[in-house]
Amino acid sequence: MDIRKDLEFQNWGRTLQKNVPKLTCVPRTVTQIQKLVQFAKRNNMSVRCSGYGHSWSPIFSRSGEILISTLQLKNASEIPKTAVQTFLSEEQPSELETIELLDEPPLAGGKRLVRIGCSVTNERLRRWCVKHNKVTLPFNIIMVEITAGGGNALICHGAGITSRTLSDLVHHIEYIDANGVLRMITESNPEFLTAASGCFGLLGVVTHLTLALDAMTYAELRPAKIPAILAIPPPDDMWDKVPPALLPKVPLTTEQKRKAKEDFECKANTGYYSEWFWFPYADECWVNCWNRTTDSSHVKDWPDTFDTFVSFLQEFTFNVLQYNKVLTRLDSKTNVAEAAVSILTRFAMMNLPEVKDNEPAIKTYLSSALHFQRAIQNVRVRDLEVEIPLVPLPSNPTKPDYTFVQRAWWDAILKAYEHSATCPQRFPLEMRITGGSNILLAPQYGNTLGTCSIEILTLQPAIDTWQPYAQEVLDKWMSYKDHNGKPLKTRPHWAKEWSESYTVHNKPWLTKLKSEDYINEIAKFRQILTAIGKTQGWTLQDIQQRFSNDLFDRLIFDDVHTQEASASASLQASPGRQKLRKPAPVTNGHTNGNSPGGLNLLRNGQGLDSVKGSRWKDKGCCSTM
Repeated sequence: MDIRKDLEFQNWGRTLQKNVPKLTCVPRTVTQIQKLVQFAKRNNMSVRCSGYGHSWSPIFSRSGEILISTLQLKNASEIPKTAVQTFLSEEQPSELETIELLDEPPLAGGKRLVRIGCSVTNERLRRWCVKHNKVTLPFNIIMVEITAGGGNALICHGAGITSRTLSDLVHHIEYIDANGVLRMITESNPEFLTAASGCFGLLGVVTHLTLALDAMTYAELRPAKIPAILAIPPPDDMWDKVPPALLPKVPLTTEQKRKAKEDFECKANTGYYSEWFWFPYADECWVNCWNRTTDSSHVKDWPDTFDTFVSFLQEFTFNVLQYNKVLTRLDSKTNVAEAAVSILTRFAMMNLPEVKDNEPAIKTYLSSALHFQRAIQNVRVRDLEVEIPLVPLPSNPTKPDYTFVQRAWWDAILKAYEHSATCPQRFPLEMRITGGSNILLAPQYGNTLGTCSIEILTLQPAIDTWQPYAQEVLDKWMSYKDHNGKPLKTRPHWAKEWSESYTVHNKPWLTKLKSEDYINEIAKFRQILTAIGKTQGWTLQDIQQRFSNDLFDRLIFDDVHTQEASASASLQASPGRQKLRKPAPVTNGHTNGNSPGGLNLLRNGQGLDSVKGSRWKDKGCCSTM
């Protein structure tokens, strides 16, 4: 096992600074993870995990504690990257990178159970699905440089009104608990799963997930570039605010406006996959809405090797452009930021695929269609995203009123134009329509009609002006009220920016989430974790000490110590406490519990520097999720 001491950690978005875990460890087996957690327990340390580091919020390890990288450090931090080394054969998978189609009867709808290691990347899983052509994730994150464990821990999502979150697909979750014991929670206890399958790593270090995958189907893609004013038309009361640059030369008729709204709502309501992109100051939107088919004739793996290589070159060139000294000097010296950003926008739009009306659709495996953009790992961005619940129509409570969605979209566009002198937003406005979720702490939880997932992004050169601008957009998005005057329960994507400096209604966003938006869900979450702990021999205070950090201490565990201190003390003094700690079982071939061959890094006075494989003097940065 590769173990490094005092290795500085940086997340991909570079929002985390001066974070130096005491130990950065790269385990490749379940047993190694067990021994790390047992070592952490003996030495009163906490353990957090990271893969590619694609979280902007501070969810990672504290300085001075233990960080587990679920990927080799070079793989996690290397940029530029050609779509997880598309042109090279993958290494032999470790125990944490295995994918196994379980030999069990199909579930309802032909779904199959697939056991996936926490270190499996989206690219590895995509290739596996295409190769075997039997099953596919029904939805997923676009980026291929995400691990299964990372996408699950932060309750990530895809796109489409019928989609939910990746955590909703979990049937079994295997993890190492606060005592270093391998545990499993299954669908036989669905209430436990509502907390365990989306718990930010607080239950323990997840080793494997068993997910319900759909039978393989095929996407028929017809991506289009549509005038911004038609792709998502503004609400009736915002037409007079549309920037002149986005208006057609001939004003639209009432019928054209009605038809544009109808087309947008049709895509949102009936599309299997639905998303919209608007790059700052572009007069067109890129619309990627499609449906699936069971017909496999003429299917191809798209993007293919050549397309992926071209994507890599395009993203690499885009990254060069964003740091180009000529453009940045043009921006700073002449105050024509909008012109500089427009150059980047034109380049970005040019590189997005488009299928004309007279051309055949792109037909590909659903697994590949979900990851239509490759190499985007190579362009570092900042990202604020919220999940807005769809509001029912006053005339029909079973149908969503998309006026709120249109307003959120155009409020963001208008803000971009309002700040065109400095252009804090230099990457797209993106929006996806998704469903709700059964996971307690999912931002989509309780959204019975669905969710508008909307986000703004920018490039690294704009970070000095980004946060105040993003706050202004957030203020707009958080101001909406339903038809009865009740504020919408709009919540952040946990992996994006939300925890540091952002406020809602003049209070820290975290405070509002904890005291209002998630007050009942957090209480239920803790109640379920307590129940799980009673069956496994640990308390909330145990998992706080072992798996939490400053962010989750404030959000989830702020008063745990007060509530449990007296109970914990009495349990420790009681001989009956040991009865809670059951003998370590053998699960999936792994022996749990303390073993003589454990990672005894400090046993018998043995120093850390004697651990085989450690490289103590390496002070380089690793960017790992």
